[in-house]
Amino acid sequence: MTNNKTIILMGNGPSLADVDFACLDGYDTFGLNSAYRAYERMNWYPTYHGCFDYRVTDNHKESFINLIENTPIKKCFYIRNLSDNDKFQYVNLQQYGTTDKWNNSHNDFVSFHDNGNSGANASSAAVCMGYRRIILLGVDCNYVEFVDGSERDGAALRMKETPKENPNYWFSDYQQAGDEYNVPRGQDFHKPTWNKFAYRAAHAGVEVINCSPISTLRCFKMMPLEKALGK
Repeated sequence: MTNNKTIILMGNGPSLADVDFACLDGYDTFGLNSAYRAYERMNWYPTYHGCFDYRVTDNHKESFINLIENTPIKKCFYIRNLSDNDKFQYVNLQQYGTTDKWNNSHNDFVSFHDNGNSGANASSAAVCMGYRRIILLGVDCNYVEFVDGSERDGAALRMKETPKENPNYWFSDYQQAGDEYNVPRGQDFHKPTWNKFAYRAAHAGVEVINCSPISTLRCFKMMPLEKALGK
């Protein structure tokens, strides 16, 4: 459990590109999914990293194992059993709506309530660790469903080539040729799942602040990042 009650959850929306990462020094941070590609170039790593999407986890398995074993990230949270390293936390993702309770203990990860998307699930993991205040960055929820370079691959999408620009993310090659992923479904999937997490967090006394100026989510209080950090 943590003594620092504030954590910064870093979604990968385009607004994150406008954030000065230096202002995050001294705060615990939680990064997601394929953002490790930018971390490697920046030589900057979040406190935690996670992925709660089976397709993305399987597609990036080797890279996630590298994050566990070869980076300064404190803890990695994945829904596949990827490692026996102490820095790895297996999250046993249960059926959507299994429970509405957090016990702030390791047992929460044994029977983990699926909120429905990686950002909300990472926020839930933070609550399981004892964080009581969550600042959201890059949680814009304004996805373009099909970007240049993508193609249908069964029920999912695959990048047939790396896009020169990707309007969904904070750096252009967040998705690269060969990546497999689910159709974003921002309005009919991501928004409702964030709403469910917002309800649970409010009833648990967890404060959530959305610091994305372009976010379409309205289930959390909105605030400039500088104000949320008290700067």
